[in-house]
Amino acid sequence: MAPEWLTSAAADIESIGSSVTAAHLAAASPTGGIAAAAADEVSQAVAALFASYGRDYQALSTRASAFGRQFAQALNSAAGSYAAADATSAVLLQPLQRNLLDAANAASEAAIGRPLVGTGSAVGTGVADAAIYDANLLIQREFGIYNFNDWRGWAAFLLDYTWGFPGTALGYGVQVVNAFYPNSNYDPALSALAGSHVYRGGIGLPGFATTMGNVTTHLGTGPGATDVMLNHEEVHVWQNRLFGPLFSTSYAGWLVGGYVVGTGYWLLHPNEDWFSLVETAAYYDNPWEVWAYANDNNWPPPGANPALLWPAWTDPVLLYPARADLLAPFM
Repeated sequence: MAPEWLTSAAADIESIGSSVTAAHLAAASPTGGIAAAAADEVSQAVAALFASYGRDYQALSTRASAFGRQFAQALNSAAGSYAAADATSAVLLQPLQRNLLDAANAASEAAIGRPLVGTGSAVGTGVADAAIYDANLLIQREFGIYNFNDWRGWAAFLLDYTWGFPGTALGYGVQVVNAFYPNSNYDPALSALAGSHVYRGGIGLPGFATTMGNVTTHLGTGPGATDVMLNHEEVHVWQNRLFGPLFSTSYAGWLVGGYVVGTGYWLLHPNEDWFSLVETAAYYDNPWEVWAYANDNNWPPPGANPALLWPAWTDPVLLYPARADLLAPFM
């Protein structure tokens, strides 16, 4: 493309130069030979001054035209040199490149049984080809959850990569782990419906789905799993998007505080189940979880320990139903 572009540019410059030269010639007589308005000395001096300016302009125009022609010639010469260098490299360097590539592929095949770079077939067979293909799939997956035909898709995209990015980064970590986790089972259809990444399997706690940023893992395949995703886990996705680092830091802080409270209560009531107390104080009582469980019409959760569970009269105080409609436009 470069030689053709240079040749075309040179032709354009020559055309412009011809038009400018014609205009200069047309203006030479009126500007270089201005007649005096009268016979007095002042009129003649003014006419001579303007005529001098006209001649200087014509001289400058002549030099500019010459420079334009030289520049066009330089472009044409560069185009020829480029084409010659390209032809030379094709003759001298391509065989060397081919030999180096063959040597690299031979070493790769000996080590891992596959060439480093494909051989030019429609579907690449090399390690590098596979890596590029996998990278393209990853990019398509990352942006495939956003419906850019709807304002909610744009809002989700912008929030995920600005205010909510700390959570999004944690989600990337989950996806990296799930890439090597057996039977992580990414669900593209549910991911597109929810507007977030959904793994039916993958890393997670037994009996619980886990959401980090815009990634939900270990959702399961039971009959109620889709409902849990759309009405509970998706609440956490939008909590991260709308509240950003406030959500993630306060959630983590509540987990720590709940662990302390649950353990302290157990020390005073050793007959109670320690794990159940800590789980209730650290997880079920977390206001962010109260919001999600209530949105899923599952409050109070059946697995919580009543000894430390929020009493029923506190439900309106803990974000629901007073703020239940906050996420409604987004979900």
